[in-house]
Amino acid sequence: MAPETTDVLVVGAGPVGLLTAIGLSQQGVDSIVLEKRERDIQATFGRATTLYPRSLELLEQLYVAKDLVQEGFVARSSLNYNNGQRISNRGWGTMFDHLKTSFHNYALNIRQCHSEDVFRTRYESYGKSVWYGWKFVSYVIDSSLHDGYNITATLQHTSKGQVQVRSKFLLGADGGSSLVRQLSDIPLDSESTTYEWIRIDGKLVTDMPGADLGFASIETPHHGNVLWVKLERDAHRIGFALTPALLAKYPDGITEDDAVKEAVEGMRPFNLDVERLDWWTHYKIKQSVARCLQKDTYVLLGGDAAHIHSSGFAQGMNTGIHDATNLVWKLAGTIKGWYKPSVLQTYASERRAAAEKLIQIDTEASVLISGEIPPRFQALGSSADEVLNKVWLENIGFNIGLGITYANSVLNQVTIDSSLASGVRCPDALIRSAGVKVPLRLYDALLEDGATGRWSIVVFAGNPALTRDRFADLRDQLENLASRHEGMVRLVTLIQGSAGSAWQVFKGPPIGRFYFDGDGSAHSEYGVDQTTGAIVIIRPDHILGFAASLDQGSKVADYFNEFVN
Repeated sequence: MAPETTDVLVVGAGPVGLLTAIGLSQQGVDSIVLEKRERDIQATFGRATTLYPRSLELLEQLYVAKDLVQEGFVARSSLNYNNGQRISNRGWGTMFDHLKTSFHNYALNIRQCHSEDVFRTRYESYGKSVWYGWKFVSYVIDSSLHDGYNITATLQHTSKGQVQVRSKFLLGADGGSSLVRQLSDIPLDSESTTYEWIRIDGKLVTDMPGADLGFASIETPHHGNVLWVKLERDAHRIGFALTPALLAKYPDGITEDDAVKEAVEGMRPFNLDVERLDWWTHYKIKQSVARCLQKDTYVLLGGDAAHIHSSGFAQGMNTGIHDATNLVWKLAGTIKGWYKPSVLQTYASERRAAAEKLIQIDTEASVLISGEIPPRFQALGSSADEVLNKVWLENIGFNIGLGITYANSVLNQVTIDSSLASGVRCPDALIRSAGVKVPLRLYDALLEDGATGRWSIVVFAGNPALTRDRFADLRDQLENLASRHEGMVRLVTLIQGSAGSAWQVFKGPPIGRFYFDGDGSAHSEYGVDQTTGAIVIIRPDHILGFAASLDQGSKVADYFNEFVN
C-alpha cells in the first residue's frame, strides 16, 4: 500500500495535539492525530484542571472557549486557612484582582478529560477523527522527492498492523516520555527532586466554609500547603505534599486508602468525607525542558514533550495552550508558503524561553508547597506559606498568562508610535460596530470574518477631523499590501467618537471594516494619541508585532517583507 500523506502528523491526542490540529483544520491544513492508547483508556479523570484568562482568550481563537465555559466551573474567589482561621492576605485569592485586565476575569476549573472532549468534538466537526490505538514507532527524514513530504513515519496498531505516513511536519505532543523527542535525539535539561505529591478527585464533602467558591488553600505543618479546588459538576480536588514525616509513615509506598486517610487528616480541623473517588495519583516532582523545540526543520515539540514541571501553580495545560496557539498559525502559514523559515523558528525561541522561566518559578514553588524554604529566602525568617505567597505574587502576570511577553525578533519589532512594546499581549477593549448599540469586544471584532491565522492591521484613526488628510494615501498602501497577501491580513479602522458612516468622516471608504471607539478608551489602552492616530499590527495570537504612525504605511510593508515570501 502507498503511504498515507498529510501536512502534519501529530503524535499525541492530548490538549496540545488536538488544539494544534483544530487550528490547522480551520486554516485548511490537513493533519493526522494519533494516540497510542485506546480512547477509553486515554480519557481518564484527573490531570489538568484550571484555565487562566489568557488561555481562554487564546482558545476563543479556536472557537472552543464558549463550550468549555458551559462545561466547567467559573471560579471568582478563593479562601486561605491556617488552623481553621481565615488568612485573607495569602493564598489564591490575591490572583483575582490581576485578572481584571481580561474580560475573562475568572479562572475556569474543568478536568482535562472534559476539556479534551470539547476539543475532540471540535476536531471531529471538520470531518476528522483521532487514530486511537496507533503507536508511533519511528521516522526518517528524506527530502529527495522534492514534494514537501519530508517525514516518513512508521505506525503500529495491535490489530491493524503497520502503516507508513508521509508528512511535511511532525509534532511531538506525546507527553513527558515523548518518543518523538527520544527518536529525535533531543536531550532534556532535567532535575529531579525528593518531593512527592498526592492529588485526589471525586465527590468530596466537607464542612469547610466556602468550599464551593472556587479555590482554597489550607496551611499545615504536616501536609504542606493543601490545595482545594471546586471542579465541574459535583466534583472537587484535594492535593497535598508527602512530607518527610508522611513518607516515613509509609515506607512500603502509599495506597489509595492511605491517600484518602491522609487527605482527611490534611483538612483538619475541617471534616472531609470521600463519597466517590474518581481518580487519584501519587507522583514525584521534577522539572525539565527540552534543549530545543524544533529539530531538523521539520520536527517540533509541544506541551509536556517539551517541558515538565509540578502542578503547583496550575501551569501545565495553560502552558500547553500557549504552545499550541503560538505554533499553529506559524506552522499553517509556513505550509501555505506565506512565511520564510524564520517565522516557524520563533515558535521554538519564544516558547522555550517561556518554558525556562516557568521552570525557574516552579522550582521554588514546588519546594514551598512541600513545606520547605528555598535557600534564597531562608534569611527572611518567614514561613513557607508566607514565602509561597511572595513567589506567587512576584510572578502573577506570568502565572495567569496575561503578562507573558516575547523578546524582540523578526515578528516583534520595536514600535514607533505606541506606548506598548512589541511582544506583549494586545489589550482587549469595548468598541461598537456601526449602527449597533450593544458594545463589542475588540478581540471579537478581529475574529468577525471567522478566519483564524490572520494578521490584523488596525488603523487607530483617532479624531478623523485631525487625521483624515493622511487617510487616502494610507488606504492605498494598506489595501495593496492586503491584496498581495490575500487571506493572511485583515484590515480594520477604529474611529474615536461616532458617526453615521465612515464616508461621513473620511470623505471616502474606511480601511477594511470600521468600528467606533466612543470614549477613546481603546486608543488609550494602546497608547495611541487621538490627535495623530497610529497603525497597530496584531499577530494572529493577539501579540503586538509592530506600530507606526499613519504617515508610515511604507514601514508596515517593510515589516512584513522581513518574514513574508
